Amino acid sequence: MSSNQIEKIVSLYKTLARNPSLSSAKILHVKDSGVSIVSTWSQRNLERKKNQKFCQNHILDSRLKVLCENFPIDVTTELLSASTEDEERRAVLRQATIENTKKQFIEIWDKQSLVKNYDLAALDVHGDVYTDSEFGSLEWSPDKTKVLYIAEKKLPKSEPFYKQKPLKKEKEDEESEVSVGNEHIYKPHWGEQLVGKHRPVVVVLDTTTDTISALAGVPDELSPAQVLWTKDNQGIVGVARKHEPRHLGLIACTNRLSWIFLLKDGEYKKLSSDGCAVRCPRFSPDEKYLIWLERAAGGAHHNAHRLMRLEFNSEKLEADILVDIVQTSVPIKNNERFYGLYGRLPRRCWSSDSRYIFLSTPQQNTTRSYIIDTKTKSVTDILNDTSSLTILDVKDDIIAFCQTSLLESSVLSVGRFNPEAINSGNITKSQISTSAAIPGSENLMYEFSEYDYDNNEEINHFNFIYFGPKSGADKSIPLVVVVHGGPHSNYVNLFSLDYYLLVLSGLAVVQVNYRGSTGMGSKNVEYLQGKVGDVDVKDCLTATIEALQKYPWLNPEKVGITGGSHGGFLVTHLSGQYPYLYKAVVARNPVIDIAAMFTISDIPDCRNALSKEEKIMYHHDVCAAVVKYPFDESTPMPKDDQIEMLVKMLKCSPIMNASKVIAPTLLCIGTNDLRVPPSQGKLWYQRLKANNVKTKMLVYEDNHPLSTGTAEIDNVINACLWLHEHISTESAEGADLKG
Repeated sequence: MSSNQIEKIVSLYKTLARNPSLSSAKILHVKDSGVSIVSTWSQRNLERKKNQKFCQNHILDSRLKVLCENFPIDVTTELLSASTEDEERRAVLRQATIENTKKQFIEIWDKQSLVKNYDLAALDVHGDVYTDSEFGSLEWSPDKTKVLYIAEKKLPKSEPFYKQKPLKKEKEDEESEVSVGNEHIYKPHWGEQLVGKHRPVVVVLDTTTDTISALAGVPDELSPAQVLWTKDNQGIVGVARKHEPRHLGLIACTNRLSWIFLLKDGEYKKLSSDGCAVRCPRFSPDEKYLIWLERAAGGAHHNAHRLMRLEFNSEKLEADILVDIVQTSVPIKNNERFYGLYGRLPRRCWSSDSRYIFLSTPQQNTTRSYIIDTKTKSVTDILNDTSSLTILDVKDDIIAFCQTSLLESSVLSVGRFNPEAINSGNITKSQISTSAAIPGSENLMYEFSEYDYDNNEEINHFNFIYFGPKSGADKSIPLVVVVHGGPHSNYVNLFSLDYYLLVLSGLAVVQVNYRGSTGMGSKNVEYLQGKVGDVDVKDCLTATIEALQKYPWLNPEKVGITGGSHGGFLVTHLSGQYPYLYKAVVARNPVIDIAAMFTISDIPDCRNALSKEEKIMYHHDVCAAVVKYPFDESTPMPKDDQIEMLVKMLKCSPIMNASKVIAPTLLCIGTNDLRVPPSQGKLWYQRLKANNVKTKMLVYEDNHPLSTGTAEIDNVINACLWLHEHISTESAEGADLKG
């Protein structure tokens, strides 16, 4: 490609990167005179090659219209923050580099100044504080004196068996407990994107006595997470995950055995049932009820959840179901269909009277928000247009939303809940922020399509989203089919720089939610188990053909395909099975040979290839679900069954069709990927090169998503250039690339 064409696509990328993404919002004060709210945003800083975080304060009048707003304030070094309920004190976990060493501090602020600052490394009570969404917490106690969080457990220092020591050592300088010969002991961690997280502990910082304590009581085989204070200031509620005998990857996996627990006076008590996977415990404002999300442990990595409720202070600690797991869909209020719960609960999600719960979840091809009436157990869809609507915070019946679509980046809006909305779903929203207009977007559109096969299969429905030009000359626009990973995730209608770049540079995009995707009922998710490499491939092919027929401006001779992880598995499958349809391929960290990956991945339980009738009582986890074997490494497996399992894994893998591939293929590989080992992509590269297929491989020192710093910029732009090089009917010079 010419340097001029490259410059234009880079310029377009820079234009799109100016759009910040709304990360969170918190409603600070709700008064008769108005509302104050602070929002946090993330924006790519291309010069610094990193994402930059900033916050912005808005003051609203009683009609929720903006009275004033301040300039954004950079908060990139803030890892976590939390305020007391009255907003009089704020705790900030900050990371700073001092003398070339990264250190963590907890700062305590009042309205005027920094009150206290704790150097966590110097105090040496624990390791790094956990800030990820799976474990992280930062919570003030109800009496506003203590801060609760999760951190890495401090282990005894270790020395070699032989080490010369000083001749004399003052008594006060003597080391604390030191073990000998243990510095090389393997410490398992929680997998992809959670490297370094081995043994979490519950920690309390007392700002009155300036002491930090790691709490005892959680059994050694469990890892605590997502902790909250109880109203009496004495107890702690959280999630406990089983890590024995093995840590299994948590990112994108909601199927890990876990319990809601209460820790009080050093005594540990389970509040949820055995055999389940749980997350997101939340207290009602009156502290009478505790709710959480729950599903059966094991099985598909992600699936529909039920919403549980426990009357917390009752003698009979038995939870009931507020919203059950949805198998396909069910009717709800305001004549809508509901497909189940797949998202998280907002940190604050209750109405002020502790009756209604507000939450958001993917549904088909959008994210929708709902009101749950805990008294009647009814579900009401909050009215919205075709954009995705996500609840960020709820306080005193004021709700902060994020609205976004394929054509519009994140927008902050605020609404006021009225109990009448439980019937109508109508919550009037005021837009607080605006998104910048993107040149060329006026000629674009998105459209949802549903497809039903005319057969007797139990699940015969899937959907896809078209994003591209509104019209065009016959067969003038190249098509890129994009396939999500997971496999149990889905595409929803939200702003994506990757796909906007493709579309504004002259291509059209079709996003496929094949069978096995979430947001369409639990049976849809489970249907893929035992059919990986079959029904998901078929759905991607069908979506391609349907889109080409539905939009006559798409060129059937210029079709490319791109996807990562399981999406990479599918695009490599499609390029081998349909070599004359797909003319260019981009695969990011693709699964190529499930059998070879089985014992290496951080989620070896992904064996979805065997049918339900072919279950063999052997439990292993990406690979185990793929071939429909349960996962239990302690259960011996007969040799013949073991061979059969590996053969089935191999048969459903793209490597079986490598010799048929003719499409130019770009591979983007992360050397630190623990989910899909980089050897998978290298195997595909070597096989295609041996077959004289035009192949290029980009290698990054990054993990599975390839989303950090230079890796994201490089692989996104390279993918766009690769597709233009091999499927554009016109050069990129002819596209609208105004930056």
